[in-house]
Amino acid sequence: MTNDKPTLFLNRLIVVKHNGSIAYDQTFHLGVNIIRGENSSGKSTIANFIFYVLGGDYNNWTKEALKCRDVIAEVKINGAVITLKRNIAEGGLQPMSVFWNNYEESKKDSLNWQTYAYKQNANQISFTNVLFNALAFPEVKGANDSNITMHQILRLLYIDQDTPTQSLFRYERFDLPLTREAISEILLGIYDDTLYTQRLNYKSFIKESEEKKKQFDNLNKVLGQTGNASTIAGVQQEIEKARTELNETDTAIAVLRTQTIVRTTKNTEINSEKVQSDFTEVKNRIRVLQTKIYQYNFEIADSKQFISTLQKRITELNNSLLTRQILGELPLTHCPQCLGALDTNIAEGHCSLCKQPLTEEEERANAKRLLQEMELQVKESQSLLEEKERILLDYNGELPTLIENARTLQKQLDLAVKNTQTTRDDRIDNLLIAKGGIEKKIEYLTQQVKAVELLELLKRELGELASTIQQLSIEISQKEELQKNNYAKALSKIKEITLYILRHDLDRQDEFKTGHRVDVNFVKDTFSLDDENNFSASSKTYFKNAVLFSIFFASAVLDFFRYPRFILCDNMEDKGMEKARTQNFQNLIVKMSNALTSEHQIIFTTSEISNELNNTPYCIGSAYKKVSKTLDV
Repeated sequence: MTNDKPTLFLNRLIVVKHNGSIAYDQTFHLGVNIIRGENSSGKSTIANFIFYVLGGDYNNWTKEALKCRDVIAEVKINGAVITLKRNIAEGGLQPMSVFWNNYEESKKDSLNWQTYAYKQNANQISFTNVLFNALAFPEVKGANDSNITMHQILRLLYIDQDTPTQSLFRYERFDLPLTREAISEILLGIYDDTLYTQRLNYKSFIKESEEKKKQFDNLNKVLGQTGNASTIAGVQQEIEKARTELNETDTAIAVLRTQTIVRTTKNTEINSEKVQSDFTEVKNRIRVLQTKIYQYNFEIADSKQFISTLQKRITELNNSLLTRQILGELPLTHCPQCLGALDTNIAEGHCSLCKQPLTEEEERANAKRLLQEMELQVKESQSLLEEKERILLDYNGELPTLIENARTLQKQLDLAVKNTQTTRDDRIDNLLIAKGGIEKKIEYLTQQVKAVELLELLKRELGELASTIQQLSIEISQKEELQKNNYAKALSKIKEITLYILRHDLDRQDEFKTGHRVDVNFVKDTFSLDDENNFSASSKTYFKNAVLFSIFFASAVLDFFRYPRFILCDNMEDKGMEKARTQNFQNLIVKMSNALTSEHQIIFTTSEISNELNNTPYCIGSAYKKVSKTLDV
């Protein structure tokens, strides 16, 4: 069955002891999987291992668990089979190793495991990035700009025994409402892939606009106080005017020097040498800067072409996967060569035409690995491109000043070489003083060009920011409205299924039979029935499980959910749930599971398995006991 919805299924769980031997090895299937056994036989340890190997942060291991070294899971994510491995350690935030194929292949190829840290940094992605990419989840940030991790997602997929009955989310010491909101939004499918980024950008652009407005006002005020032009064309006109004055002054000095001839003094030679030295230094700096500008222009063009090529390959790979998926849904009934009818009695997982085993899962895993690597390359290349463009902007801003300095020094050098004889009367002294003032004015105006360019740039950027902010505001409003509608649909379906499960409880809590309104608040981490939740401890447990399983079942019905159609429950008999009541709940869950048409997986543990379910294909492993526990240690 082809399914476009995000899916996460456990195929196999292996626990390895420190000596390399196997402590636990069981295969799991779609639908209901039951781990059964006496109390204290290790069922919760297996549930915690599943939570941990899928990306949860857990370190409160039992002494039996600490006798083991690794936990390995072969999983199927969105149709691709991947093998995950984590070291069993007492410290938290442990890394994860990923092998892009099944477990049996991973044993043959120890070199192609890739290890990822728990948290991402500037140089390395985390295993959450890898799993989110495989699940086609967006990168989501929670409170304080901290990324939502796989651990956070699993808090609504794993019903454990340690969390209080009044809480939907698995217990977390520092649990912020905004984090819970982000988790629920992504799993219920109401989190738009771009909405959070747009919200962040909107706030960032507002702040940036305010800062640039302050810069613009301050710079404009300073330029206004100088009395000079505040446009590039105006400043350039003033520079040309000053250059004309400088040329006229040089001409006047040259004319006066021809009137009385004296021998050039030693000081003039020294000044000539200094001007020559300064001129040579500035020319070298211009040459080096122009070389760097050429080099960065070339590198930027090359980087843009590289990024464009990668993005094209990503698009082509996605199109290839989509084409294969579409074609896979068009089964062949006749041979394309002889047009004869094909044999329909074909083993599952084999081609209907050539009868060979299909390698679709392996190809999907390889495709996801390639997609992830290329997307990471694009992200890194774009970051480097932005840095190069910033450096190039600085170089381009520095070049005009150096060129103007070179022009000034060139004129001084030409004058020193041309006029080897001079007079020292008051008129020439006055002209030299005037010349110095004009040169300083040109130097100042040249610096002012950069300031005016910045002013013009700020003006353009303020206009662009205003347009962007307005466009973002419109798009955010549209997406929030769609999000609001989908959220209402999701909650309506969750409440409908919750009432169904409550109605089918044994006759233990009258309100479950007569209640009409279920309220679920993910931000506050609360749930109620007709504004009440002051029930017995066992009824609270039943109610909590009803809500969490309702989220799971709703995800199998509503296409926009991102909940990966997987739930893990280690809470069937918590808080005094009697045998008959928990067995009734088990039977109800299995009945509802069997009624679903989409792929899904339920894993739950129980010490009081229903007689109808015991010793059936639903059961995983043997019936564990204190003397024969889940872990063979």
